[in-house]
Amino acid sequence: MSEERRVRVSVLVITYNSAAVIGRCLQPLADEPDIEIVVLDNNSYDATLDTVDRVAPRARVVRSSENLGFARGVNAAAAQACGEHLLLLNPDARIDPADVRALSRVLDDGAGIAAPVLEKPGDRLTIREGGRRPDLWRVFCHYYGLSRLSSTSGAVEGLYLLKRNSFVSRDVDWVSGACLMTHAELWRELGGLTTRWFMYAEDLEYCLRVQDAGHRIVMSAEASGVHTIGESSAPSGDRRPNSAWVVNLYDLYKWRISRSRIQNLSWKFAVSGGLLARSAAYRVRAVQDRPRRRSWLEESRKFSWYARDLLRVPSSPPKDAEPGEVIDREHART
Repeated sequence: MSEERRVRVSVLVITYNSAAVIGRCLQPLADEPDIEIVVLDNNSYDATLDTVDRVAPRARVVRSSENLGFARGVNAAAAQACGEHLLLLNPDARIDPADVRALSRVLDDGAGIAAPVLEKPGDRLTIREGGRRPDLWRVFCHYYGLSRLSSTSGAVEGLYLLKRNSFVSRDVDWVSGACLMTHAELWRELGGLTTRWFMYAEDLEYCLRVQDAGHRIVMSAEASGVHTIGESSAPSGDRRPNSAWVVNLYDLYKWRISRSRIQNLSWKFAVSGGLLARSAAYRVRAVQDRPRRRSWLEESRKFSWYARDLLRVPSSPPKDAEPGEVIDREHART
């Protein structure tokens, strides 16, 4: 039987100066005959590719002469894949073969997307990487505390699922592209990830399209993984915080969910207000927790910056703007 016919899952990993993490990502999957690894490298200038060759010599490596970003990179990697199922996996994430196969079984049972419960070492937050669609009500519930009541009422679940509500497998509206499995046939049918943004929000937008096509999205408690957030690319040093995650989320809301400029404004002010409230809370913690004062002040600064960048985005894109043009222009230097 040919290798292509034996491949059950194609793991798609997009790297950019990921030498510090890519070995831990690939090593658990490197010798599995039913799992194919496809690495697309976005023109790294560190030892990423040397590490891939050493840890996973059977991996199919695609070298890009430029940084394609996340969505274009994943789409290019998927075009090289042979598997029945596609697993998007961040280089700073890890999953064991048994958990990969558990996700495959979820898809076999009828889901359109399956994701594990991702643990984040050292994370102080009480949320998971998945939850409800980012409409005005769900972001309000998240940022203003109503989602803390979600164990008694799903009506107030927020944008992010709380950890305490993820101990059993359950349907959600979105999961993170850090570790997301989908049918290769469905992927091709829907056209893969949108390239509207350089990175961030494209995974959530794909989930919305999968739902709109009538398929379930499952966060499976039968599978687990690890995601060390913020280690997928080269360190940024003292650069300003990258607000693209919230700016692109706002663009997604305006593009796919909102029905009016009033809703656009309401979403922007609700989220920016929540971000500013968190910034203020972290500043208070800096006063109370002197040994970790610097860390809390850095968190306060980040959330203040996120809110500022969000408030700067127009409530509706210019009429002559191409998809993503506003985002690229305002945040090209992040």
